[in-house]
Amino acid sequence: MINQTCSLVLHDLYGYDIQSAYPTILGKQFYDFGNIDLNNKQERNIFIGHQQKGNQNLSQFLIKSAESLVNFYLQENNLTEDEIITTQRDGFIIRRLLDNHDQFIDMKLRELIDFLIISVDREKFLYLEDGKIIVKGMPYFYDGLMVFYNQFKNLNFYNKSTLFEQIEQIKNLVLNCENVQPFLIPKNEQTSMVITYKGSIEIKDPDFVDPKTIDKTKYFDHFFRCFLRSIYLECY
Repeated sequence: MINQTCSLVLHDLYGYDIQSAYPTILGKQFYDFGNIDLNNKQERNIFIGHQQKGNQNLSQFLIKSAESLVNFYLQENNLTEDEIITTQRDGFIIRRLLDNHDQFIDMKLRELIDFLIISVDREKFLYLEDGKIIVKGMPYFYDGLMVFYNQFKNLNFYNKSTLFEQIEQIKNLVLNCENVQPFLIPKNEQTSMVITYKGSIEIKDPDFVDPKTIDKTKYFDHFFRCFLRSIYLECY
């Protein structure tokens, strides 16, 4: 959930979550993990996924336990609605550090967030932490888009003229890109692409795609316009 009244562009925030949430919750219940290496993230996630198959009670227990811990720490630290920027199943982003974070299961400080941009519809957001751009809530997001999203790292919010030039540069980078690779959308074992006048089509050999046929405007409108518009509205 995203705060519905805060500014669309925020600075100096704190991200918290329950480290390895589901394994930690199950561990507190003395759950039998057998011979699973709990330090191996992939191995433990596969194990827990298998345990949840056909076991609705376990799935609901894990979801409700994580949500309850999130709500507990928000209430225990007397955080106001204005101080809570986003909440997720196993963590949150807030305006100040927690005073109490280690009862029952530790709520760990995961990241110091330089800036966070919320889309105008308040359904998506991106943020910069530890030199990385993280995108949340974006439908159909895929890693190939990071070549464009990484440009947000350089945004200069302290110089309005430079900032608006950078907004235009990001737009032009997407719309004028001659590299086919960032526009390849992975879908199960197939790859697709949005082509002008044809829509989404399966791509078998990217080398035969003419960059001029890619509907880059659709990519820009769906993946980037919302964040650039928020910057413009907040910083104009």
